[in-house]
Amino acid sequence: MTRPGPVLSRRRFLTGAAAGGMAGAALLASPRSLLALTSNDLPAPLQRMDGDWQLTFQDDFDDLHRFQQTWDRMRIGGDGHPTMRYPRNVVMQEGELDLKLGHQADPKRPFTGGYVRTRTFRQTYGYFECEMRIAREAGVNNAFWLISDRETEGDTHFELDVAEVKYPNIVQVSARRWRPEKKVLAASYRAHIRLDDTFHRYAMLWTRQGFRFYVDDMEVFDAPNDFAHTPALLLLSNAVAPFAGKNDGDVAGAATSIRTVRVFQNTSA
Repeated sequence: MTRPGPVLSRRRFLTGAAAGGMAGAALLASPRSLLALTSNDLPAPLQRMDGDWQLTFQDDFDDLHRFQQTWDRMRIGGDGHPTMRYPRNVVMQEGELDLKLGHQADPKRPFTGGYVRTRTFRQTYGYFECEMRIAREAGVNNAFWLISDRETEGDTHFELDVAEVKYPNIVQVSARRWRPEKKVLAASYRAHIRLDDTFHRYAMLWTRQGFRFYVDDMEVFDAPNDFAHTPALLLLSNAVAPFAGKNDGDVAGAATSIRTVRVFQNTSA
């Protein structure tokens, strides 16, 4: 993930229902076939929309073999923070994916964390949702996000932050174009409850026309889309980072936990 940039374009906090149809979706790979759903199976925001919504991706983190086929555990640092993410910090157990935080003897990157991304799954447009319990530590960025695939992005590289969550109750959402010209559409939402006590839903509707972001099925921000029109992959990560607030220096034993990730596609658009 990257350090939050300046907020550009419009910024609105909403509580109403989302509107508008989906543009054509491009699905390159998925761990399962398209599954038709009844309205009761859909996330609450999609139940209020028109369209033929189908499940294109789901992982409940209860099958290690499927997890290993679906996700890459990454060894990666990052810009603007002193954290190194290692495959060993990614642990699947009891129906949860835990991105464990820790320490190492490296003065430049004294903290460790976890980072996974989808091996083959890519999708353009859709509804992207995860259930996540953030680490009970200040100064940690707990993230569910998408980035454009370098194989198909052309000249436009973008990042969609479905949720960058900071203890105890701050959710930052954004759509960012990094190339050819930087553009940032972002907002922060402060929940009225702590977000580390239990799992909460974080979601984004991505269409040809715009983005809509949700926390526990409530819409918190929308923005127009004039740059994100190619397939993107899914990422889950955490990091001790100055842009997430001040940490107390001891994060051992804390973890970001994810219970499920789901992606939907409107096949009638």
